Amino acid sequence: MSALTLTLRTQPVGRLDLSPLAPALAAGGVAGLSGLALTAGNRRCTLGELFALSGDDAGDVVLQGDLSHVDGVGAGLAAGRWRVEGSVGDFLAQDMSGGTLVVDGSAGNFAAAAMRRGSLTIAGDAGDHLGGALPGAMKGMAGGQVLVHGHAGQRCADRMRRGAILVAGQVGAYAGSRMLAGTLLALGGVGAHAGYGMKRGTLLVRGSAALDATFADCGTHTLPVVHLLFRSWLPLGAPFAELAGAVRPVRRWMGDRATDGKGEVLLFDPR
Repeated sequence: MSALTLTLRTQPVGRLDLSPLAPALAAGGVAGLSGLALTAGNRRCTLGELFALSGDDAGDVVLQGDLSHVDGVGAGLAAGRWRVEGSVGDFLAQDMSGGTLVVDGSAGNFAAAAMRRGSLTIAGDAGDHLGGALPGAMKGMAGGQVLVHGHAGQRCADRMRRGAILVAGQVGAYAGSRMLAGTLLALGGVGAHAGYGMKRGTLLVRGSAALDATFADCGTHTLPVVHLLFRSWLPLGAPFAELAGAVRPVRRWMGDRATDGKGEVLLFDPR
């Protein structure tokens, strides 16, 4: 068997919703896939109208082309391996519950929203609300692992419930806002109002952060759990694997006290 390869041959008019693809593959494999009904802007179309299909392995999917106007890539993915050779639009890996998804380019807003399990890797940047809550939802990402090798936008990990988001670059304003649990790592620092409304969870920041007055400074500590956490990221490769080694002291801040929060922001040396 060879990987199922979908090559974009015609740019859609308006934004294309590709969220039906993963459930269709899980339910029926590749049979009749070219006739899968999709929505592009305000019109209906089929997968075969926009993509050239080759290969027959529904558990190994490759998407090629500029998919920056294609939303819902990998939405509902439960198993298998997906790779995107380019950038994608919004709602990447929404409601993902298993499998592996790798994007060679960047992603739009709401990537990994409502993700529950699985692994998502973004080689470029991610937009706003990475791992966050969908509009009207009370919980964001509830499990799994997200790696971003570029930067992430605002409201990263908003209402996050479980799992880990690791960002090699900078995370925008309101990082970890209204966080319920889980771990967010920002190696390139964070923007304003980090941890806003945070109730629980851990926000790890390399370098300094301008936190709101509702966070309490708990001093500098050497926490073995941080050392163990860094060691667990050793298989992830650079730059995350480079954190493993000597136990690093961290400056611990607790909050957000405006919401009686018990979350923690841990600042560690940028070396």
